[in-house]
Amino acid sequence: MWEIGPFSRATLTIGPNPARTLHSGRVNDAVSRAEPVPFSGALLFACLFWLAWIAAPPLAAAAGWPWGELLRWPLHIVCHQDPERSIHLLGAPLAVCHRCTGLYIGFTLGVASWPWLPALAARLAANPRWVALFFVPMLIDWGLVPNTGASRFATGLVAAFPAALLPLLVLAERRAAANAPATPPTGVT
Repeated sequence: MWEIGPFSRATLTIGPNPARTLHSGRVNDAVSRAEPVPFSGALLFACLFWLAWIAAPPLAAAAGWPWGELLRWPLHIVCHQDPERSIHLLGAPLAVCHRCTGLYIGFTLGVASWPWLPALAARLAANPRWVALFFVPMLIDWGLVPNTGASRFATGLVAAFPAALLPLLVLAERRAAANAPATPPTGVT
């Protein structure tokens, strides 16, 4: 089971190969009773639905549907939606900017890919704080250097791909906890 805490002992099987195990921050060749990093069909479906929602306003505009802008409106909470800073599809901007598009596509690719990258996932799961390092290029692009639509998209993609491992690890922990045998409380007779 993958646990977080100063006194916890982490054991996590990652990917389709049950012989590759993360145990206390090291990759061992021992078989673990822990669940593998799960392929989450529900999470992937939610990510694909989100991407479809982002693409819906320009598709609706191209089809002549007059209410396509209503699909864009709820996303103003998470993005500035500046048309000059957005990818255009069929002549109309997506519902989010370049950077947000990169973040959402990167996260979706991560959700789909991490279960099949066990060695890389084990290294990143050994110290999940490393995920923050992948946000550094985006922060540099955001505030320190002149940027382009391509750089905003690319840095969003780079930042979000490793971040997708974190909810998969939480799902693995919850599945392992749900499948663990119940233990009686200690000290109770």
